Order: sequence, then C-alpha cells, then structure tokens
Amino acid sequence: MKRAEQLQELSREHHGSLVMAKNIIDVVENGTDADLQKAIEMVTKYYDDELEVHFQHEEHTIFAPIFKQHQEYIEISKVLLKEHGYMRLLIPKLKIETAREDLANFAVVLKNHTRVEERELFPVIEKSFTDEQLDAVLNFVPINS
Repeated sequence: MKRAEQLQELSREHHGSLVMAKNIIDVVENGTDADLQKAIEMVTKYYDDELEVHFQHEEHTIFAPIFKQHQEYIEISKVLLKEHGYMRLLIPKLKIETAREDLANFAVVLKNHTRVEERELFPVIEKSFTDEQLDAVLNFVPINS
C-alpha cells in the first residue's frame, strides 16, 4: 500500500513492530526460560529505544489533531491510545515468572494495534489531514531530543 510521504517513516516503524511481534510469539511458543529472559530484555530495549518515541510521535502529531479537529476519529483514537498505555504499563512489569503470558499479550496487542493503525487510521489521516498537519507528522522531533 502506497503511503503519503509524511507517513512513510511511521509505516516503516510499523513493519518493525510486526516483525518484533512475530519474534516474540516464536519465543513464547518455542523458547526456553533463557530465551524468555532474552526476549524480556529485547522488548524492554525496543521500548526504550524505539517504541516510546514512536508513541510520542503519534500522540503529538496524529492523535492531538484528531481530538482538536477530526472528532469523527476519536473513538478509534481512544482505543489506540489505551493500547499505548497498556504497553507502557506492561513493559516495566515483565518478569520471568509471567513472561510467557505477558510477552504473548504484548505481542498480540502490538500486532493488532499496528494493523489497525496501518489499515484503518492511516488511510483516514491521508484523506482528512491538511498538508500542514501531514508535514507535522513528517517533521516531528521527540521530546527527549
């Protein structure tokens, strides 16, 4: 699917999220306790290095304009924002004792969340956002920078 130029970087990041979700599921289904521990570390690093910035990017440049000017997409946005919160809260609680269940839940939420953004949210953004709003998506600078 061809994306607007301004959304292409987020779409590339989404592809990485889908790969990450698949890798996590593989470990959950077939991994040893040592593999699960490595997966916890991998997911935590992924969150710290990439996912939190990705969430901020979407929240500031996509969800904020939706709540201000595109109320017809608030319901889907609320669901997606709750999923951001769920993932944010789950990551620091990951531990080996509950790793199979928690990692599986994280992977499923990450995969489904990413697909909804790509298949449902991004197409309406491309149609509804102004060029200025799309450019803000492209030019986002993370808060931590």
